[in-house]
Amino acid sequence: MKHGATALPGRLALKICPDILSIAASGVSIAAVTGTNGKTTSCRMLQKMLELDGEEPLYEPSGANLRHGTATTLIMNLRLSGKPGRACAVIECDEAAARTVLPEIRPRVLLLTNLFRDQEDRYGSVMTPFEAICEGLEKSPDTLICANGDSPFAALLEQKFYGRCFFYGMTSGHGRRTDSGESGRCLVCGGDCVYDFVSYANLGAYRCMRCGAARPRLYVSADGYVDGLGTAVSLPDGKRFVSPALPGLHNAYNALGAITAAMLFGVSETSAVGGAEQFECGFGRMEKLLLGQSGAEMILVKNAAAMNRTLAYLESVECEKTLAVMLNARAGDGRDHEWLSDVRLERLGERLNVKRLIVSGEAAKKLGERLIAAGEEFETVRSAAELADALEGERRRIFLLPSYTAMLELRSEIIGRTGGAEFWE
Repeated sequence: MKHGATALPGRLALKICPDILSIAASGVSIAAVTGTNGKTTSCRMLQKMLELDGEEPLYEPSGANLRHGTATTLIMNLRLSGKPGRACAVIECDEAAARTVLPEIRPRVLLLTNLFRDQEDRYGSVMTPFEAICEGLEKSPDTLICANGDSPFAALLEQKFYGRCFFYGMTSGHGRRTDSGESGRCLVCGGDCVYDFVSYANLGAYRCMRCGAARPRLYVSADGYVDGLGTAVSLPDGKRFVSPALPGLHNAYNALGAITAAMLFGVSETSAVGGAEQFECGFGRMEKLLLGQSGAEMILVKNAAAMNRTLAYLESVECEKTLAVMLNARAGDGRDHEWLSDVRLERLGERLNVKRLIVSGEAAKKLGERLIAAGEEFETVRSAAELADALEGERRRIFLLPSYTAMLELRSEIIGRTGGAEFWE
């Protein structure tokens, strides 16, 4: 019907045939991606890497990453004979859904990007998604695990799945204290971790003062990151300089993870590096949109780690800015916005050269209270349509920072006015 039913076909199919997900995954070599931040971008990278290596991977661009959405993706790959049309697939998997999805799709490689505080009304603590991922991996014993070694969960992951884990990370960073409200505690024993350096949030070179658990040996590593240039990456066969297609330290991490996962999947180093440098961003992930006189860039923000990294990126963009933040409070966004207290919202005008700040969405009041506490002046609009109206004649470069459901609303409103692809296309 051409309306982008991303999860409904899978939901119906699973009611008719509860085993359809494992049936549809049979005969398909799968690279799966899970974690708090960076899943969609990492999937886009992996898709491009496989294409450069001569494959035609199956991939669902809408980001429908729960069990029903994954079922839809794999069902659409089936021919009338019941055999798969494409031999390999890149599958984005929600962290909590990993408990049931991983045993059914049995991925050849799983990329675990990071685990940060996120949707605490849903998860409670960061251990909840970690335990779900581990439970799924225990029932998929042949899956190779590619994980961010700079996150404290890596030490525990190595203990649980020794011999199946391959880690990536940075060899240098700035500062020695965690930020974004992330804990620096050891997940093995609960003791305090000390850091030789911190990249951002709680990522870095850590070790526990109580039990001695430490960052595992890195299979692929990068020596820092220079904005606008890239990073020198140490691969098994030597060093390569990589300039990810999207800027920011967080995207350098995404590139490292995707390169590592791709090589474990059998992709050549040349194709892996090329894919990180040539992929196209997903909808709402630094996506360029036609709005205002100078254009707009939309960047999804869903937690303190993501927003702080986005603000750090905006500091490096040298221009006068109009900043619009639209946060909703639905299941897809998380209804608890206490994480705003861990976002560096002070001195936005001075640090980021923000000349106009607009807030919107269902959590606009909570965001406004935080901005008042930070000493910032702002405008408030009620809806995506009113926000688009307010920005239509804007002469400065616009940066849009929406939560997930707000991103779908705002993006739909903008492309309805200016044209563009739907999010599922």
